[in-house]
Amino acid sequence: MRVFLAVPGDADWCASALAFGARWRPTLPPASWTKPESWHLTLRFLGEIGEEAAVRFGDAFGAGAEAPDVALPPGGPVVFPPHGRPRVVGVGFAPGAGLEALAGVARAAERAARSIGCAPEERPWRPHVTLARLREPWGRGAVEAFREAAGGWPFPEWRVRSVVLYSSRLDPSGAVHRALREWPVAAEARGKTA
Repeated sequence: MRVFLAVPGDADWCASALAFGARWRPTLPPASWTKPESWHLTLRFLGEIGEEAAVRFGDAFGAGAEAPDVALPPGGPVVFPPHGRPRVVGVGFAPGAGLEALAGVARAAERAARSIGCAPEERPWRPHVTLARLREPWGRGAVEAFREAAGGWPFPEWRVRSVVLYSSRLDPSGAVHRALREWPVAAEARGKTA
């Protein structure tokens, strides 16, 4: 099964992203737009692994792991790859203490992934939410229009409430994610911010 570790969607952020799509999607070229139920912040993609390996990853990661009690401020549009023909457009998050805390969780996930035999992740971690995959090329003007629209949109902060190990199945209508294991924000942290 395809497995990844991620922060699940924040309700306020997702509502804002839905409104963004309703406003701007009709003005942009065709693309494969992602569904709100699939919006997440990937911490580590493990790829195709067996159920037993997923359990071992969860045990290795879960030893002392917890979700940081942070809110991530919006950081503007992202286009991947940064050079060449764009294949993904989305929204990123601003640098700061919240992102740094989440980067520590991503590093712990990397160690856990290596402990079960996954190849090291060579790409730098760039937290973002994929809004659309570009099956057909967008011209420079369309990419710039997306950047301008997303850069000017008032996306709210994304509150981290848990970290989830997901399995993912690709259907013709898009990816379907199923939670395998969850690590919530520590109760003491929730009490501090309540």
